[in-house]
Amino acid sequence: MDIRLRIFRFNPETDSLPYYTTYVLPGAEGLTLLMAVKKVYETIDPTLGFRDYFCGRGLCGSCLMTVDGVVKKSCHVVLEPGREYLVEPARKYPVIRDLVVDFGAERKAPETGNVFTIAR
Repeated sequence: MDIRLRIFRFNPETDSLPYYTTYVLPGAEGLTLLMAVKKVYETIDPTLGFRDYFCGRGLCGSCLMTVDGVVKKSCHVVLEPGREYLVEPARKYPVIRDLVVDFGAERKAPETGNVFTIAR
């Protein structure tokens, strides 16, 4: 059974508003969300922006993403075949591009520019 990822997309250099793209991957036992996003990038859409660095132990938090409305460490989210997941940037941080957020920014919406945040 396949896994469907409905992923938030936004590139401030080319997009006026954010949008979503659905990607379909073959289901695999033990596939984490971070592994699936990387697989989308490597095999389907090399324009997808995400943080490819992670500690692999769930300590650093650089892989934070919002999954079905809940912020989680994507390296710990094991996907179930046959499901669709809504994948968005970590909430309360300004979006740099797609799933990449500015962790160094204050947790408030910017007052100027084409930067979007995902509200709670």
